[in-house]
Amino acid sequence: MTLGPQNLLPLLGELDAALLLEDADPVDWIVCGGTALALRGFGVRTTRDIDVLGTPLPGSTGIAVIGAFPPAVQRAIARVAAAHPELDGMGPNWVNLGPQAITTAGLPAGFTERLTPIRIGDRLRLHLPGRADLIAMKLYAAADDLGARQRVHFTDLTDLAPTPAEIESAINWVRSMPDPRFLLLPTLKRIVQELGHEDLAYYI
Repeated sequence: MTLGPQNLLPLLGELDAALLLEDADPVDWIVCGGTALALRGFGVRTTRDIDVLGTPLPGSTGIAVIGAFPPAVQRAIARVAAAHPELDGMGPNWVNLGPQAITTAGLPAGFTERLTPIRIGDRLRLHLPGRADLIAMKLYAAADDLGARQRVHFTDLTDLAPTPAEIESAINWVRSMPDPRFLLLPTLKRIVQELGHEDLAYYI
């Protein structure tokens, strides 16, 4: 089972009900990746999991890194996974904190101001990044992931059809990210060229 526009919201509704059953505190998650693209209506591709970046800090523009889900939240996630063994073998990892390293490194300026909240139910609210931020994170993912999923990120970018201004802004943010292997910029240059922005790639 993969998650797409048709089944994502019903599954999130089940998670909200499970959070209630487990008496979990209300959850506010910033999500990214394929989940955010699907919920924002950008493209129709499916995803295997829900990537959580963190949670907005009330009354500020900051984002808290979660670190680990509270036990009641873990039980709710596992409850839904147990009800859906067809979740593509993900088990309780169908909701995960994988991308939080991006939050620690620093998200694009103004990121929280562009978030769109959506209420799933009594216990679950999601926050979706703005278009410019989704483009920036997808460009980073395409440049940083040298494995099989690089083409998935690249396809997402082509579906988003970013403008030159959007790509330039995304490039500036990606260039600020840690690059301990010194592979990010050469791959970024190639990705930008493949997107048809040779002029912008020249200065990377």
